[in-house]
Amino acid sequence: MRLLLALILCLSVQSGALAMGGGGGGGGGNNRSSGNENRFLLVFNRASDEEEDSDDGHGEEEEADDDPRAFNLPALVAPLSSDGHLTGFAYVHVRVRAADGQNVWSMQENAHYALDALVRAAYRIPVSLPDGRQLDIERAETVWADVLREQYGADAIDHIEIRSSDTRLFLR
Repeated sequence: MRLLLALILCLSVQSGALAMGGGGGGGGGNNRSSGNENRFLLVFNRASDEEEDSDDGHGEEEEADDDPRAFNLPALVAPLSSDGHLTGFAYVHVRVRAADGQNVWSMQENAHYALDALVRAAYRIPVSLPDGRQLDIERAETVWADVLREQYGADAIDHIEIRSSDTRLFLR
C-alpha cells in the first residue's frame, strides 16, 4: 500500500514539472534557447499612480536621479560629537555630480577610495551641530565637496548632495 501511494505521489509531482517544460537539458525538439521556459521576471514599481499624479515638487528630484553625470556613493558613517566627546553616528547617503567633461565611470570605479577619504575627513573635521545630536548638513557638504575635489581633481566635482541621514545617538 505504501509503495503504491509513493508511486502515485511521485508521478503526480513529476508530471506537473514535465508539463511546465522543466528538466533543464534543452531537449524538446524546438529551436528556442533552453532554460527560458522556467524563468520569470520580477518588476518593482517605485511609485504608485497617486504619487505620480500629484505634483508636489518631487519632479526635480526625479530629474536629478536621471542625470547621467551623477552617482551615489555607498552609505557613509560619520561621527557626531559635542565638546570633543563622541555622541553618536550619522548614516549618510551622498550623491555626487561630476562636472562636464569628466569620466563618471572611472569616478564610480574609485568610489571606495573617495568613501574612505570622506570618512577620514569626518573624523578630522567635526560635521555635527555643536550639541552633537544631528549632522550639520551644510558643513558636511562643504567639507566633503572639498575632500572629493582633492580626491578626483579640482574641476572634477560639480556639487554633492546629502540625500538622507539617519542619526543614532548613544544612550547616557
